[in-house]
Amino acid sequence: MKRCIALGLSVLLVAPAAYADSWSYPKKIDREKFLFGGTRIVLTTDARKSPKYPDFLLEVFEDGKQVARVPGVHFEKLFASKDNQLFVGLSNRGIPGTAAIVFTNTGVITLLAQHGLAEFDYCSKSVTLERVWFDEENPDVRFQLADQEPKPGIYLRSCSGEEIELVKAVQDAYAKAAKGNK
Repeated sequence: MKRCIALGLSVLLVAPAAYADSWSYPKKIDREKFLFGGTRIVLTTDARKSPKYPDFLLEVFEDGKQVARVPGVHFEKLFASKDNQLFVGLSNRGIPGTAAIVFTNTGVITLLAQHGLAEFDYCSKSVTLERVWFDEENPDVRFQLADQEPKPGIYLRSCSGEEIELVKAVQDAYAKAAKGNK
């Protein structure tokens, strides 16, 4: 009897976590388009074949010409530098795994960080889906890239409210993941 009660309690304790980490995309193709001057960015989620694991695609167009096509990338938030030449995509989701991407208006990727390979300082994290590392409601992304800047970099607000520099946060996340995998 005690064993049955213990088993029942363990199922009740695990069930909410499993439910919170379940997902399904509508069985269709979605395209989200962003326009920054002459640069058009298109994020595609194609769940027609698999609603559980759709195909993700990032495309960059400059003056109407496709300059980049990057499969397996998706993000919820996109930010552009003042001159629309540098872009930052950020994600708090574990699917497809993109945590941060930095790319130019000509399609050159200068930084790509993946959840799982990089272990950020998460405020909350589920088995698969949730990977909260930046403040999605108020990310306060700032590009400080000029040579005369005292602290050059791309700054944002972490999920704990601290200002962090993106490249350093990514370096720290990869170092933390490497330590954890030894």
